[in-house]
Amino acid sequence: MKLRNLFLAALSLFVCACAGNKNTDEIPRIPAEDPYVIEADRRNYKLYKQTPTQMYRSMKLPSIVFDFDSIRPPEYAYPFMDKVVFLLNEKPQLHLILEGNSDSLGGEEYNYWLSASRAASLKSYMVSRGIQADRIRIHAYGNTRPLTLDQSSAARRLNRRVDFKLTRRRWKAIY
Repeated sequence: MKLRNLFLAALSLFVCACAGNKNTDEIPRIPAEDPYVIEADRRNYKLYKQTPTQMYRSMKLPSIVFDFDSIRPPEYAYPFMDKVVFLLNEKPQLHLILEGNSDSLGGEEYNYWLSASRAASLKSYMVSRGIQADRIRIHAYGNTRPLTLDQSSAARRLNRRVDFKLTRRRWKAIY
């Protein structure tokens, strides 16, 4: 019952935020019935709330979920990306890998382009905030790495994401 009430409250906040003022502090939750989708959404939401210090300790970052057929970062992603920029500025030994993904709708070539463009838009934002471009790598996976095979709209939304991976290794040691 508590989960249902939390879900309804989050959904109403999301609808209100979309209809009126954009509150960048609110992270939209993914309504779903699939337990895997619910767990992934819960984990992602928790990771968004981390401080840069917590990000550095855990080396775990959330994914940014995109709207359908969009390469524009959602409004809620900007405060998170600013925290990542702060972390990368504070810890010059860190590098960032952005892994773009798409849902199963659309052709294979288009989905690869879309996933690469999503990751590139995030990289572009962080470079505009002072991060050196060579510290960020992009990988595009199209629809080849879905988190769930469920074809509900909530599950497809979860698959339209860019995953963030922090690494301390130098690029030459990785590639």
